[in-house]
Amino acid sequence: MIIRIAILFYILTGIGFIMYLFWRDSRIVLVSRGLFLASIALHVIHTLFLGGQMNHVPLASPAQATNMIVLLASLVFVPFIFRKQTAVLGAFFLPVAGFSLGMIGPHLDESGGMAPALSQTWYPLHTVSVIAGEALFAVAFVVSVVYLIHERIIRKGYLHWTASGLPPLKLLDRILSVCLGARFVSITAGMIFGALWASSLGVELSHIGAKTSAGAAMWMVFAFSIHQRFAIRWSGGRTAVITIAGFVFMVLLFIGMNMAYPESHGIGLTG
Repeated sequence: MIIRIAILFYILTGIGFIMYLFWRDSRIVLVSRGLFLASIALHVIHTLFLGGQMNHVPLASPAQATNMIVLLASLVFVPFIFRKQTAVLGAFFLPVAGFSLGMIGPHLDESGGMAPALSQTWYPLHTVSVIAGEALFAVAFVVSVVYLIHERIIRKGYLHWTASGLPPLKLLDRILSVCLGARFVSITAGMIFGALWASSLGVELSHIGAKTSAGAAMWMVFAFSIHQRFAIRWSGGRTAVITIAGFVFMVLLFIGMNMAYPESHGIGLTG
């Protein structure tokens, strides 16, 4: 019941910020900010309740992992929502957050429990680091979409009234850089913790399965793009395109891998 109310509040908040994008009314943004905080509070309460029911951090299924990604991404968005220049980003993020929760909501309680191997110290560190990285990636995806929209409006010479309400390109570019850099650090830490976890189980890295192999390949591609961004000084537009493509590919990979290999990381650690 709590998660249903949270989903409703996320959707209503998204509608509110879409209205704010069209009508610059301070009352709309104030109500939307209040609804956003209520959404997060309900989301946190439900996640804590879910963890209490299962007696472990609720990360034992793809739905629970997605739930945590949405929650962490929402928390990252809090300072953006309360800053005048970036508040309109909520119009692009919150409908997606509400839709994602609506899709996984009925499946959050579906878990066979955690296998003993998944209760070891390194596994929660690995999982939380990776999920935090993907939450930052989700934020970077939204920022990239807004960046390309704003850039196209400027390039085409459209003096559309919505353009004046979008954050400046330099600010979006700076946010994108911070999100991608923090995501790289978080994902790298997650891979290190994952290797330590596998080692503690006596699993050789050559036998870690398709999920982890795909994740490692994604990390190498992302490391290359980070190098190009900071060392070669790729433009914000190019980085935005790569970020969007990478995020879409990651989502498709996540769905496909969990359908093909429901066991944890392809090494047979089911609950």
